[in-house]
Parts: sequence; structure tokens; C-alpha cells
Amino acid sequence: MKLRFIHAALTAALLGALPAAHAVPTLRLSTETGATVTCADGAACDVNALAGAVTFVGSVGDFILNVTSGLSKPFLTNGQPLMDLNSLNATTTGGQHRLTIEFSDTGFQLGGGLGEFGGVLSSGAGASVEASAFYDTGNALWAQSTLMGDIGPFGPGAFSGTFLNELAPSGPYSLTQIITISTVGASTFSGDFEVNLPEPTTLALLGLGLVGFAATRRRRQAS
Repeated sequence: MKLRFIHAALTAALLGALPAAHAVPTLRLSTETGATVTCADGAACDVNALAGAVTFVGSVGDFILNVTSGLSKPFLTNGQPLMDLNSLNATTTGGQHRLTIEFSDTGFQLGGGLGEFGGVLSSGAGASVEASAFYDTGNALWAQSTLMGDIGPFGPGAFSGTFLNELAPSGPYSLTQIITISTVGASTFSGDFEVNLPEPTTLALLGLGLVGFAATRRRRQAS
């Protein structure tokens, strides 16, 4: 009896010492009709065998063509970039449609957020595309507790934009990238959205710009 108790106690202690399972990079595509595909790294839907790289190829709702890849660690290193979401999407039906593409991962340690988004949207008048990135110090997959930055919306045609956020969360955090495509009629989208760790020179330029803005504001208030 005593030996069984000791064995059970040791087993519980060893299990408690094991690290909790970490979430893996995951893609999610959803439409206005409720059609949704969720694809985690290494799942059957992931056609990319590399760790830290998730690629989904297939249809989602009225979007009959989707070739979407999300890149994260350990495939990406040193924060250049931290995460990369690129996608090719097409719908051939009329009317208005919306596709939301999300990519999320946990366990980031590097601080700093430089967002870069560019591509081409071929669609009817009133169509748009935009991108946003969120971080969560609770380190939860898909969490959108704090907006890192957003880019857009842009109308049909070629587009590009950036955001810069000097992010410095304490402890591990999660990142979630979102691309939202609103189409009118038969449409195609091709684009890439990166979240990078800014280089020191970039942050220095941002700091100088903020100092200059503050000085100008003080002079205006004094006058």
C-alpha cells in the first residue's frame, strides 16, 4: 500500500514537471456565409511538410481558389520576419463576398512590430482589402487583446502600406495576423503581409520623429 502511494506521488510529480503543450502555427479561412477552414501545422490539410510553415490549398465558400501560406518559427528566425502570411484567392460568382484569413502562433519572445502589406486586388467598384495584427500577453492562440497595427483599407488595384509599433511585452506573447478581403463580382486577390522585428535604425528614426513632433507641438502651444 505504501509503495503504491509513493509510486503514485512520484508519477504525479513527474507529470507536473513536464511542460504544457504549446499551440502550433494555425491558419483559419472564413467567409460571410459561415464556411470556415482551420488548418494547423502538420495537420492533414497542411500541404507543407516544413515545421513552422502551414499551407492550405482548396475552396472555402464562394472562394473556389485559395492558396494560403503562413510562416512562423521555427521556419523563420531572428524576427525578420516574425510571421508572414501570403495568399492567392479567387471567386467567380457575382454579388458581394467577404473572406477573412487569419494566422496565429504563440510563444514569441522578441519585441517590436513592423507591419508590411502589399499586393493586388482585382474586383469591382466598392471592393476593399485590409490587414491587421494583434498580440496577446496571455499567449493565447487567436487572442486579439491588443492591436499592434492595421493597414488599409485599400480599393481595387495594386496597393502597399506599413505600420510601426515599438512593442515590448513582458514574457511570451501570441501574434495573430488578419487579412480581410471584401469583393464585388468575380475577383482575385494576391498579397503578402509580414510582421517584422524592426531594426535599431528604424526604431531610432521613429524616436526622432516623435521627438520632433513633441517639440513642434510645444512651440505651437507656447505661441
